[in-house]
Amino acid sequence: MDPREESPKRKVLLVEDDVFMLDLVSQELAGAGFHVIVAKNGAEAVAQFLQTKPDLILLDLLLPDQNGYDALRTIRTHPGGADVKVMVLSNLSETTNIEEGKKLGVLDYLVKANHTLPEIVQKVQSVLGLER
Repeated sequence: MDPREESPKRKVLLVEDDVFMLDLVSQELAGAGFHVIVAKNGAEAVAQFLQTKPDLILLDLLLPDQNGYDALRTIRTHPGGADVKVMVLSNLSETTNIEEGKKLGVLDYLVKANHTLPEIVQKVQSVLGLER
């Protein structure tokens, strides 16, 4: 038996304000065996991080209350926040956005328009060391 099947589901905090995109990505991740926690803005992202301690944060940058990176900076100041794995999933593709992510320890930067849902799941699995 695969030992990953016996371990608890990995928790992914999906931070996305677009309800349609939130539903699509969360369903795809859940279908791949992840426990998905959702947040629709930066304040919810920080609160959910503190409450659930996810294994990975999948972060949009354009949020209604603040920039996703501002939420990430806040998360990084809390216990466990410096070490949590983070991937960006955004439509912003400018080099300055990608470089800022690198400075904040973002492990992968996915432009929404350039990746299918299965590709997003594969990238999450890869970052978490769960490639199949």
